[in-house]
Amino acid sequence: MKNTLARATLLSLVLFLAVPVRAEEPSLLHSAPARAEANVPLRLDGTLVEGARILEMQVRYRGPGEPFARVPMERQYGDLYRAVIPPEHMVPPGIEYYVEGLTADGERIAIFQSASRPARVLVAGEAPASARKPGASEPPPPAVVEERPSTRPPTTSERPRPSSSSEEDDSMAALTADLNEGVPPPTPKSSRDSRGASTPPPKGTSATTRDSSRASRDTASTSRDAPTRESQPSSREPPPSRDAVTSREPAVTREATPRESVSTRDTSRDTGSPRGEPAPSQRTELEDDLALYSAEDTLALATRHEEKVRKVPAIGASFNREQISVLGARTVADVLDVVPGLTVSRDVQGFHRTAVRGLRNDAEVLFLLNGHRLNNFFDGKALMNLPVENLERIEVIRGPGSALYGAGAFLGVVNIVTDTSDGVRTAVSAGGFPEKDDRLAVTVNGHASAGHTFGDLRLFADVDVWNQSGDANIIEHDGLDDESTSQGLRSVEDPAGRTSDDRFLLNVGGGATYSMGDAGRLAASVRYLSENRTALLGLFDVVAEDSELKWSVLMADVHWEKNIGSSVLLRARAGFDQQSTDRLFQITPRNFRTGPDSNQLFDNGLREQTQISVRSLTGGVDADIVLSSNNRLSVGAVVEQQSLGDYTYETNYTLDARVRPGGFTTPEGLADLLELAGGAASRRMTVGVFAQDQWTVVAPLTLTFGVRVDATQLPTVGTSGDITGTSFVARVNPRVGLVFSATDALVLKALYGRAFRAPTLQELVERIPDTDYNQGRFEGNPSLQPAIVDTFELGADLIQSAGEARVRLRANAYLELFSSPIVPVDTSGNIVPLRNRELGVRVYGIEGEARLEASKRANAWFNASISRAQDMELPSQSRLLTDTPQARFNAGVSMPIGAWVNFDVVVRTGAERRNNSRSVLELVRRYKIPAYSLVTAQIRTEPILDIWEVSLVAHNVFDHDLRDDVPRPDRVTGNLPREGMSGYLTVRAHF
Repeated sequence: MKNTLARATLLSLVLFLAVPVRAEEPSLLHSAPARAEANVPLRLDGTLVEGARILEMQVRYRGPGEPFARVPMERQYGDLYRAVIPPEHMVPPGIEYYVEGLTADGERIAIFQSASRPARVLVAGEAPASARKPGASEPPPPAVVEERPSTRPPTTSERPRPSSSSEEDDSMAALTADLNEGVPPPTPKSSRDSRGASTPPPKGTSATTRDSSRASRDTASTSRDAPTRESQPSSREPPPSRDAVTSREPAVTREATPRESVSTRDTSRDTGSPRGEPAPSQRTELEDDLALYSAEDTLALATRHEEKVRKVPAIGASFNREQISVLGARTVADVLDVVPGLTVSRDVQGFHRTAVRGLRNDAEVLFLLNGHRLNNFFDGKALMNLPVENLERIEVIRGPGSALYGAGAFLGVVNIVTDTSDGVRTAVSAGGFPEKDDRLAVTVNGHASAGHTFGDLRLFADVDVWNQSGDANIIEHDGLDDESTSQGLRSVEDPAGRTSDDRFLLNVGGGATYSMGDAGRLAASVRYLSENRTALLGLFDVVAEDSELKWSVLMADVHWEKNIGSSVLLRARAGFDQQSTDRLFQITPRNFRTGPDSNQLFDNGLREQTQISVRSLTGGVDADIVLSSNNRLSVGAVVEQQSLGDYTYETNYTLDARVRPGGFTTPEGLADLLELAGGAASRRMTVGVFAQDQWTVVAPLTLTFGVRVDATQLPTVGTSGDITGTSFVARVNPRVGLVFSATDALVLKALYGRAFRAPTLQELVERIPDTDYNQGRFEGNPSLQPAIVDTFELGADLIQSAGEARVRLRANAYLELFSSPIVPVDTSGNIVPLRNRELGVRVYGIEGEARLEASKRANAWFNASISRAQDMELPSQSRLLTDTPQARFNAGVSMPIGAWVNFDVVVRTGAERRNNSRSVLELVRRYKIPAYSLVTAQIRTEPILDIWEVSLVAHNVFDHDLRDDVPRPDRVTGNLPREGMSGYLTVRAHF
């Protein structure tokens, strides 16, 4: 395997250097809608690629019995163009159209479909009698013609017959024949190779992300291949219907609902976009294949509407299902760990923690699930490590997002989008960790989801079940070594214990959308998450295999959107969620004694239990307004009420470490958080208003200006340090983005943004009474103020191609200046006080990515990130923050093995980590975690019979000893061991 990886890497480097520069032919990134309404204008949007030669574009269209007419495509902003077919031509049974461009020398070039192979759109309603007679000499063609034909060599059965006039004359009759009394035609089955096509079925609006990622590898040559090649429709995965939009909107928080991803939908009726409004273009193969991180993929997270990642005013990434599969990823954390600038680690309690650009804080990375905030109001943690089988895509923004998403979008934003497409999808995976005693720690997970459209009503549902017996690694020493050995609980030679990583997860959700015609579209969804797991090590510095951590999340959302006129889209959203946590920690071994008396023997060990429930209620309204052909304005407002519903902290021991006669009881001296300042401290209201304007000054230059003003309710503190009430604290968060398309291949970015995050309720008010055994607490500080970060970024994105080979290079540099960051620094040894660092923190670094597509199934990619984080409050020799890797390198190679099997290798590498030096204790408790390299290898099949897929993946192939840091490295001297080698077999089916 080492030789294989070395050869593949060497080949990739040679190809990177050898690929010559060649301009592609002009083409239009666009997907034809499957259906449209009668007597309603049809909006067509597309993105021009390699369009330096094109002076203007026109849509040539015709209805039943009509000659081709034409309408110009006008630039909206950037390289997005739009045309509108007048309503009088939108009559049953349908229309045909293609797009051509006019060059400077007068040549007309077909850039999307052609006169001989136009795209066809069904129009519902009663067709004219003259149009309902199929031609006798030719059988009716399929109801929907693929708009981006495959460029693979057609088989004998696929080769098109020469075009004839009778065939063209009968095209409308064929559409009429397939439009049976308003019932959508069935999606035709395809052969295995029909994955090369991405035909939207009638009730859908485009192919799914999985299909699109394989569907149009040769989009750039679509226009010149269209007249001579005809692809077959794919039924491997039915795409979502038009009404799936609001059920999983990709880039929304409670404050607003951005436009649904046009990677899965795009019709004038169904996108929710106002007619005549600039709308994002459909995702195509060019978008999915140019980079592993979908650098040509669309991303709504950065601007609230779809744009190509390379041109959004942010440093972003988007992974679709195909890319997630190639990575061999099984959970969200697996995907995030290969994003440049991100590092995913685990703490002693087992929580996954996402560090962004060298800094790590749970409350400073905003996690969204279908646009709904996942971060817990009390401690900022998010139940984010979900299985990937249920996901359509994962979107990531590195850098501030408060200008759109308010508090908490501080270091970055991650949006997890579930799959609600039509059809039935199932998956079963089994495997585990081989242990040292020759047993297998088994993990099994299953997934099922389905969606269906009944006219204007669409229903969808999904369920994931995950049952894990995790890896059990040896912990040599912990904080109770001396007591445990002296009491005879274990011998001196025995280790302190093992890690425990058992987990059961249930993820079930569903929803419905309903199109109400002129009244707009209404959607509702509900989801329930439940996790029950053990602590990886324990609460703080003692192995606690009997700990049990429960977490449940119930969330519900209602969306409504409506077009007002031809240039305004109005959206409203209401959301509710309730999170409940029940964390039982064992903080000493069983049969542990704290003294000689009978009430100082703890049969089950000292234990503590914290039960918390929080609720959030959110309402928001926003609008997208097209001010002119080059100017787009987004405005909105949001109100959010967060509250602490219940808080209970109980122990089975007294403050002097004796058994409580009545079992678990609240310790003496613990403040009731629900009653502080008359309950004021347990509630928080946030009111925010925002505006964002995107202006295309000239064709290559787009400016984005945005600002959000938030008023956040925070506690007020008296002279004695006690909470006396609350007041609203206002924060202004601006953003400015300049995106300059120097050439069709090169895009330059200059970005500035500000973000803030309010202290969590735990950081403000929680103070647990200290004993000799429950150490390692953060000490709440009611005087904490919101932290602010100003971020400056420069980026460049370059695409080159030669034949089928494509190369993408991307690089960016950044400077982040944090004012009053909330930082815990251990100065006492056991209780960690929180405070604002007055002189702030400075972070700077660079990130780079490269990807080579040598062929459709052979590719190589590489990314790297280097960061330096400095605490400016410290002397120069102690400023560097080194508890996360300062350098990360990730790489991957995919290659075919025959016609049916693919082989993938992914390597994740991190630099050495060391202790920080912010206090004397941190200097004394030195640790060093060596650099690591983790290899994932996978064999996966191509779709079998367009239904089945099988993959066999091995993680940490060479069983590298990966470690994470612990709060007391002087007690847990080996730090925290992570997962070793594991393997899994997955079988997927799509119907």
